[in-house]
Amino acid sequence: MTRKIIILFAVLTLCFYSLISSFLGERGFIANNQLKRQLKENEYKLDKSDVEIEMLTRQEAETQSEDGRRSTAMNLGYKVDGDEVYVFDTKDEVEATETSQIGNEEQKSSSFKPLRPSLILLISVGASFIICLLALLLRRHKGEEDDPQQKESGDAGNYLGDN
Repeated sequence: MTRKIIILFAVLTLCFYSLISSFLGERGFIANNQLKRQLKENEYKLDKSDVEIEMLTRQEAETQSEDGRRSTAMNLGYKVDGDEVYVFDTKDEVEATETSQIGNEEQKSSSFKPLRPSLILLISVGASFIICLLALLLRRHKGEEDDPQQKESGDAGNYLGDN
C-alpha cells in the first residue's frame, strides 16, 4: 500500500507540474497568447508610425516649393494672395527614445508574468499530497465498511477456507 501511494504521489506530481506549466509557465498557453497579442499591437504601432512618417515626408516635400507653401497657407486660413507666408522649422522636444520608453513601461505593466518553476513544483506537490491523502483515507474507510466479518471472526487474512 505504501509503495502504491508513493508511486501515485510521484505520477500525480509529474502530471500536475506538466499541466500547470503548460498553461501558466514561461512557455505556456497564456504566456504565448499574451506574446501574440503584444506582437500584433507592436506591428500595428509600427505600421501606424510608417504611415505617419510617409505623410510627414510628403508634407515636407510639399512645403519646400512656393506653391506648396501657399497651398498649406490656404488650408490654414490665409485667404489673401498677397499675404506673406513664413515657415519655421520646429524640432520635436521629446526624443524618440523617451517615447519608446513610455510605450515599453505601458507594455510591461499589462503583460502576463508566468509562474516560476519552483512555484509550479510547490503547487504540484501540494495538490498531489492532498489527493494521495484523500486516497489513503478513502482506502482505509472503504476497508472498514467492506468487511465487517473480518473483525468479528478474527481471521482477517485467511480466506482459503476451513472446508
